Amino acid sequence: MRTFDIVIIGSGIAGGFLARQLRLACPDLGVLVLEAAEAMEDYKVGESTVEVAANYMVRRLNLGTYLYQHQLPKNGLRFFFDSPGKDLPLPRMSEIGSDHMPFHPSFQLERARLERDLVTMNRAAGAEVELGAKVVDVAIDGRGRHTVVYERGGERREVACRWVCDASGRRHVLFRKLGVKVHKEARLNTAAAWGRYRGVAGLDAVTDAAWRSRARYTSRHLSTNHFMYDGYWIWFIPLAGDLMSVGVVFDKDRIGAGNAPAGALPGPRTRAEFERFLGAHRAARELLEGAELEDFQSYAHLPYHADRYFSTDRYAVTGEAGAFTDPFYSPGSDFIATANEFITQMILSDVRGDRAGFEERVAAYDAYYRFKYDSTLRLYERMYPVFGSFELYRLKYLLDFNNYYNLVVWPFMADRVTDVGWIREELRFTDLVLRALSTMGEHFASLASDLRARGEYFAQNEGRFANGLNGVAQLETRLGPAIDERFRREQVDRAYGSVFAALVERRLGERGLSDRARLVSELPLPQVLVFRDITPERLARLLQRIAERMTKELRQEFPDAGIERIELGASGVISVTGPAEGTRAHADALSRARALWDASAGSLAHIAL
Repeated sequence: MRTFDIVIIGSGIAGGFLARQLRLACPDLGVLVLEAAEAMEDYKVGESTVEVAANYMVRRLNLGTYLYQHQLPKNGLRFFFDSPGKDLPLPRMSEIGSDHMPFHPSFQLERARLERDLVTMNRAAGAEVELGAKVVDVAIDGRGRHTVVYERGGERREVACRWVCDASGRRHVLFRKLGVKVHKEARLNTAAAWGRYRGVAGLDAVTDAAWRSRARYTSRHLSTNHFMYDGYWIWFIPLAGDLMSVGVVFDKDRIGAGNAPAGALPGPRTRAEFERFLGAHRAARELLEGAELEDFQSYAHLPYHADRYFSTDRYAVTGEAGAFTDPFYSPGSDFIATANEFITQMILSDVRGDRAGFEERVAAYDAYYRFKYDSTLRLYERMYPVFGSFELYRLKYLLDFNNYYNLVVWPFMADRVTDVGWIREELRFTDLVLRALSTMGEHFASLASDLRARGEYFAQNEGRFANGLNGVAQLETRLGPAIDERFRREQVDRAYGSVFAALVERRLGERGLSDRARLVSELPLPQVLVFRDITPERLARLLQRIAERMTKELRQEFPDAGIERIELGASGVISVTGPAEGTRAHADALSRARALWDASAGSLAHIAL
């Protein structure tokens, strides 16, 4: 029987990346990759990568040259918003996107080509890769060597190994053999249908001069383009060569259900329904004119998870073999990068004979990965009814994008994500983070219902543009190997305060609130969490607290003016009680109070406009 240090089940990008990482990290490790497919030809969804995965591919896997030579660079995420009748031409749609390439690279992957190339690269690096090798049994021995049985070319073969890593995707080979339950996620009820088109002219073929110039002629074609609707979204993702990935992700509780918006189409399940669905949207229909649909696939349900992912019995899962949330922000490859970093560190610790350190890593990494799943899921929970409004989604994207760069990308780039001490510290705030995501989700969903009832849900969906990179510009020079924890906390408070103040202003119709420094400074994350209901009464109490602080400041600044109190009323009305009206003391105090109240917060919600 042949013996290896690690057997990896599956040679998609999860397994292929893991094999490459292990061989680069420790060339003495014996790695066997078993792939059921005879050839890496299958079209797979998940072409869009974001910053964590890109950093992992370039920095950890040394694939930068390959990616720029054989795949496409990505021009960030881009979002378009339509009319209720789905009939706006593309140049009139409101848009969130960049007007230049983002400062951190990411890529659009033609998965089959990449996976074929990974087989070649991994073999050249010394890993054994067997195609057409279907794993039929796995026996885990926590005190000895595991056994993996597979069939290839009609023969049954058996190998022994110290580690088994499952990268088999939704087949869940290892979990099925071990009887580990994979839970269908009930909090997010989404499905997807997609295909590849050949001959799509692309967004850069649109010749409208004003539309092209507002993005400074940067390539929209290279973006992950989202067409946003109430309850679903449509993606257009370019692939190397003359191919475009096009797909629909929809909330089954909203599209085609009893609470669906008027005129909503049922979510597509078949190829014919998919083509009809796309054809009902003017922008998608015009982009696909003359294009040919090459293939079609669908998933009836997207999110799922397991109770654990890594074991001290020396087995682990990566990629979709373990969990999946939602493709909206393209997190799948980020999950792969994180899991593979964890698996590599666990294996290296085990190989060194550091049993205590190994067990410590398994416990910390497994807890963090479960937290990563839960926190990512809450980004999307209840959010599909929000997606169709430019006004609403612009604020959500500001918050999500800022938190992603600050709380996810930065620690990964600084190699903190594998530091057990750092993970323990992060896990102390698990409840806080999850409550923050849920609380903001509730506020967004409530405001969406309000705007829908007022007939204002689509009010800003035409003719507007927000530069999505403006909300993270302050992080551009900060991201790197050194983490500034104080700055990170300040950015969290700034992001939540800016967005929450904007929600309060819109919900209560109090114009001019959201960029006031005094208000935003009173809304750090802990305060946002206790502000459960956005009501006039809660706002009045907040304004009273601000007024009391301003009163103390003005008494110190004008000790002889006899100031009794400052009052802040609706619509920015300010009054000063104490000095007689008409006196110089009253005029000076009132002028100073107005200056303090009118001071700009530099709110992210306003910068992005």
